[in-house]
Amino acid sequence: MNRFGRGRRENQRIRTEDALKHLLDCDESGRRATVESLAGAMGLTRGRAAALLGVLRAEGLALAEGDGHRLTADGRRDALQVVRKHRLYETWLARETTVPPERWHAEAQKAEHHLDTSAVDELARKLGHPRFDPHGDPIPTREGELPRRPRASLASWPENAPAVIEHLEDEPAACFREAEKLGLAPGTRIDEPRHGGYGSIHCRVEGRHIEVPAAVAVLVHVRAPERDEQAPEDVFRLSELPVGGAAVVHALAPSCTGLERKRLLDLGLVPDTAIRCEFASPFGSPRSYDVRGALIALRRNQAERILVRPAS
Repeated sequence: MNRFGRGRRENQRIRTEDALKHLLDCDESGRRATVESLAGAMGLTRGRAAALLGVLRAEGLALAEGDGHRLTADGRRDALQVVRKHRLYETWLARETTVPPERWHAEAQKAEHHLDTSAVDELARKLGHPRFDPHGDPIPTREGELPRRPRASLASWPENAPAVIEHLEDEPAACFREAEKLGLAPGTRIDEPRHGGYGSIHCRVEGRHIEVPAAVAVLVHVRAPERDEQAPEDVFRLSELPVGGAAVVHALAPSCTGLERKRLLDLGLVPDTAIRCEFASPFGSPRSYDVRGALIALRRNQAERILVRPAS
């Protein structure tokens, strides 16, 4: 019975934290959190959602306003701490593991409910107290501060105006996977954006012309490049270097993260390093490259993450 009671309390705590996150999301986006919006976000019946909002009110975490609800100061504080856990855990997954980007959100969704304050503080310390998560979302501080900044969607960005991706929504998951396949990630530069049919965006990314579907473009938030973010016009991907061709490493693509990024850096693939494609396997991948006198083999998907420019 005690074990059953603990399980019920644990489930109630998790539902409460998920509800707090929904109310915070509504507050941040200027929307009104309602019984219907909470039911839709959490997959609950309308009755269960109404009961959960009643729990938040009883605990002093939410207030009813008309037909909606908003967080109290205590509710906002608690919600921000859940968000802090989630975004720090996503940052750890991106930097220290081989978990694919499309799994970061789901894994963090589970972990956020089981990390205590001391574990979160230690995680933040080990990561160097990052300000933003891998999607470009700000990470709340331990004191509950959350930076705010205006965002512009790629879908509404002026034609032919260069941009840098500042934030990438991770939901819906299918659209996020499509963005990842296109090589889009926070920090990626976008050149020559043009509006295409059905809301798509045609642009040049890392030397390659791509089409961003409308459903993806609205999830990509961009800003104007800073003065030191001007990319050379002749940058292209290592995967496009022909056998016998020589190039110089410009940088690793922003979409190259975690242990893969560490491995490539350990192999000496740092800016201004000379690299030459020596030969390819019969199926085209992997290929062998000469890097500082050493031969290394790279699969095509790895070579696509390495940006190079022609050797002078």
